[in-house]
Amino acid sequence: MLANLRADRPVQALYQLEALALGQGWTTSNLLLAGDLWLELGDVGRAVAYWEAALTPDADASLLRKLAEGYIQLQQWTEATIALNQLLDAAPSDAWAHYQLGLLQSYADLASAAVHLRAAARNPIYQPISEALLNLAVDADLAVTALQSGLVLAANDLWPQAEAAFTYAAALGAPYPEALAYAGLARDQQGKDGGDQIARAVALGPQIGLVRYLEGLHYRLNGDDTASIVALLLAVELEPQNPAYAAELGAAYQQSGDFPQAQFWLQQALTLSGGDPRFQDLLDQLNAQFGA
Repeated sequence: MLANLRADRPVQALYQLEALALGQGWTTSNLLLAGDLWLELGDVGRAVAYWEAALTPDADASLLRKLAEGYIQLQQWTEATIALNQLLDAAPSDAWAHYQLGLLQSYADLASAAVHLRAAARNPIYQPISEALLNLAVDADLAVTALQSGLVLAANDLWPQAEAAFTYAAALGAPYPEALAYAGLARDQQGKDGGDQIARAVALGPQIGLVRYLEGLHYRLNGDDTASIVALLLAVELEPQNPAYAAELGAAYQQSGDFPQAQFWLQQALTLSGGDPRFQDLLDQLNAQFGA
């Protein structure tokens, strides 16, 4: 087995571990090793199963950290929360654990999350996102607070956590079509299918500009330019003064190869925004691409 490990042959090493366990039973060290080998093979679920079997009441921080990381990858948020709390019992100053627990609590209980986010913010790596979440204003409507937390998470590409936040907000504020639509977009961003959430959001709020806007982004991410343009046209019709909607409509036309319409809507976005340089950059890039 050692030869296979040194030669980086995890499959053969796992086979030998299984054969050894048949005759002698599993030891804690072999369970840990099996979990590590499954992780090396890319099977997080099996890795976690072996680490769980190796878990004892006096487990050290390294195993608890592996379990927490595995649960987060699997998006098993309840199990991740338990493992993170156990990790903090074993290593109270672990900034990573404080940060991850703060993220998970930020949409369900911002007051409790604040304790962990303040601890995490002492580490420069975790400071920006921790402070952004700490600076959220707690709305009287807790579903709105959960949605705002999800937006911070999404803005920092924490899409799995953002999906959980938006889903929680949608359930808490039901009916809450905007949160449902954001949950769908978060799924799309992870390569999942967000179509069900988008369809439910549109059914609940067909006249909400934000819902139609997110519908348009959903279709674009899934390669349906025609449906994206239709949805974004509806968003612009519902909120004609919103420059972001006009800009995304321009981008959709650009992706479809319709330069005149793309130029028109990006110019609209620039005008509506009062000359926002972000929209000017998009317009300049479009003109450069088409030689205008």
